[in-house]
Amino acid sequence: MNNISVYYNLGSQQPNLNFVDIVLDKDNLLFVDPRLIEASEDLQVKKMQLYIEAFWGELIKRVRSKDAKRIYSILSGLKEPHETRLGYSFSKGSGNSVASKLKPKIIDAITRNKAVQSGVLSHFSDVELFIEDISSDRISDITTKIVKSVLIEYTQEQCRLNGILMTTVKQDDIFDKVQLKWVRKDCELPIYHGKPIIFVPKEIVRLENGAGSNIACFYRYAVRHFIKHDVSMMEDVSPSGKDGQILLKDVKAEYPLSKDSLTNWGIKYGTLLVDYKTDHLNGRLRSLTDLEIMKIVYKDDDDISQVS
Repeated sequence: MNNISVYYNLGSQQPNLNFVDIVLDKDNLLFVDPRLIEASEDLQVKKMQLYIEAFWGELIKRVRSKDAKRIYSILSGLKEPHETRLGYSFSKGSGNSVASKLKPKIIDAITRNKAVQSGVLSHFSDVELFIEDISSDRISDITTKIVKSVLIEYTQEQCRLNGILMTTVKQDDIFDKVQLKWVRKDCELPIYHGKPIIFVPKEIVRLENGAGSNIACFYRYAVRHFIKHDVSMMEDVSPSGKDGQILLKDVKAEYPLSKDSLTNWGIKYGTLLVDYKTDHLNGRLRSLTDLEIMKIVYKDDDDISQVS
């Protein structure tokens, strides 16, 4: 298996590496998680959060101004980040981008979304809870492109630490958080079969089902802590329990999971999102263990338990 550690003869594997030891020839089904970036205390990761805040704030500003040209401009750099080999971008090949495929949908969703209009959706890391067409791979791709400048700096640092040769290459679609636009730069990066590679810190990746799990957790939290205690919401729920008792499944049957529902509830219950993140999510939010990452990047190895 041609992982970074093998190809560049590092003499170390995942537990002793700061970055994800990706397989260079295929997709690695790990995804960059903006929530982990937002929660991190690492100074370099905190720098990524500054880029995310700058991008998201400017996007919302342009959407609210209804300036289509400027909206398309700030979304134009969100092409799939093949250099990281994370998610599905490697197998999809070039040419796919949020800009060309999802831009109209995203603009429409953000423009119409009441969570955006009301200010409930003020953090980019919460996008997956309210905006349609944003799943694990999409939010990972978008996040990666926004913080690409920092990831390039991180890659250069790791290459110097590990004695990995770099080559000067041109990189498109680097977000400049000062000018608030996408720029092209000459960058030093490691090369694999003629293609540049960008390393990703292992503390900011999640598994493939991370977004779906978060949405489901937010939904369950809303039902248990808000909907069940709202008399007006419970009036339409048909009880199926003994002696007319309303069961949790009854509530879920009347109010099935949807991002529209989550949006409406987020607005109706002003503290819902804050309470969820404070009381529920913060205690459970964590980076993947080395073993969890190894099961993805070394999954074809005979016995990853021998890796050290």
